Amino acid sequence: MYRFLGILFIILSFSLCGYCYDLDVSVNSDIEQKYDSNKLKNEMGVSSAPVKKSTKKAPKSTPVFDASTPTVSSSKSGASNAVKSGPKIPSGTKFAVKSMTSVSGWSGVNSQLSFTSTAPVSKNGVTIPSGTVFKGVVSDSHAGQITGNGGLIEINLTSMVYNGKNIQIEGVITKANSKNVFLNNIKGKRQYIANVGNQLKKGVNIYNKVQSISSVIPNNPLNKVLSPVTAVVGAAGTLTNTVISPVVAVFKKGQNISLPAGTVFEIKLTKDVYLN
Repeated sequence: MYRFLGILFIILSFSLCGYCYDLDVSVNSDIEQKYDSNKLKNEMGVSSAPVKKSTKKAPKSTPVFDASTPTVSSSKSGASNAVKSGPKIPSGTKFAVKSMTSVSGWSGVNSQLSFTSTAPVSKNGVTIPSGTVFKGVVSDSHAGQITGNGGLIEINLTSMVYNGKNIQIEGVITKANSKNVFLNNIKGKRQYIANVGNQLKKGVNIYNKVQSISSVIPNNPLNKVLSPVTAVVGAAGTLTNTVISPVVAVFKKGQNISLPAGTVFEIKLTKDVYLN
């Protein structure tokens, strides 16, 4: 019974679908016969013409620059742009000067120094008069150090005053108190060898003192006994001192250096100077 009903339901379902399809087709054909489809489209505002794609390109926009906006220049600013003009004082020119401030191995780095020239210098038709002020800084310094290393002062010249203008320069010290200065290093004496010699002298002094004991009482019969003893003790002390003197000298400091105001120097320009 259920199987029969199922089969009947399936047959009716297919029949109903077929009827609906026929009804839909018949309705469409009646509408097409009775009504003009183009007229309906025109009434509804629908164009029947195919839509063409526009081939016109949008005009390119021209960038607008704001005159008030600052532009970045590729040129460098500062000293590199400055035009080198005016009389030139060439590199290598030397000046005799004296210090207006004292300086020593204890002076701190960047300490300011002043000098005045003691003689005029003429170059390229220009004369730098006597009394011209030069300024510099301490670029390196230290007091005497162990191993006998002497103190150090290194000075770099930075400016000079010419016709009331402060002109930048680059220069070094080549002489201090009439003594040549190499590599811009004003140095105290290295005293390692001297310290070794001083230590050896102490050994000799020990020997002499021990020997003097037996000479105090020359006619004493004990001298025959004391003389060999004092000789051995003195020799041992001298030998010991000789052996240890190089080691002891390592821990001795070198000579400190101190240059008071009024010290005579020679300075040399290491770069051309333009008096513009």
